[in-house]
Amino acid sequence: MNRTFSILLSVYWAVIFGLAVWTAAQAEGIVVPVGSLAAETAWRMTTFLGHLGIVLGNALVAALFTWTLVVSVLENGDRRETANVAAVACAAALVMLLADLLHTGLSASAAAVPLSTATTMKFLAVLASHLVLRREGEAAEQANAEPAPPAMSRVNTLQIIDAAHDAMARRVAQRQRLRFSTPANDHWSP
Repeated sequence: MNRTFSILLSVYWAVIFGLAVWTAAQAEGIVVPVGSLAAETAWRMTTFLGHLGIVLGNALVAALFTWTLVVSVLENGDRRETANVAAVACAAALVMLLADLLHTGLSASAAAVPLSTATTMKFLAVLASHLVLRREGEAAEQANAEPAPPAMSRVNTLQIIDAAHDAMARRVAQRQRLRFSTPANDHWSP
C-alpha cells in the first residue's frame, strides 16, 4: 500500500469523524433527561442513548482511522496490517454513517429517512476510499510476490529427460568393482 496515500486518507477521515464527534456532542449536548411523565422520560432517555451512541460511534471510527495512521507510519516492509486496519476502519465508518442516518430519521420522527447530499457524499467517499486502499494493497502484494518461473516448453522438457536418460545410461554402462563380502553376522568375517 502506498504509505503516503494511506497516511493522508487516515488523517482526513480521522479529522472528519473527530469533527463529527464534536458537532454531535455540541448539537444537543450530552445531558441526562429528567422529566415528570414516564412516557416522556422514556422517549427522552431513548433519544439520549441514541445520541450518546452516535457520539461514541463517531469517536470509535475516529480512533480506528487514527490507529490506521499509526500502523501506516510504523509499519515497514509488508503492508498487510495497514490494509487490514484500514478495512476495519472503513467498514466501521460505513456502519456509523448508516446509524447516523437512521438516528437522524428517528429523532425527526419522519416517516422516511432524510437523505442529504452531504451524507450521500460522505458515504460514497468512504466507499471510494476503501476501494482505493484495497486496490493499493493488492498492487503492493503483486509487487512483493515472487516472479513466476517461466513456463517450460516441450523442447526444454525433452532436453531435461534426454539428459537424465544419458546420466542413467552412463551409470549402468560403467564397470562396477564388485567385491564379495561376507554377511555381517558371520563370526569368521575379518
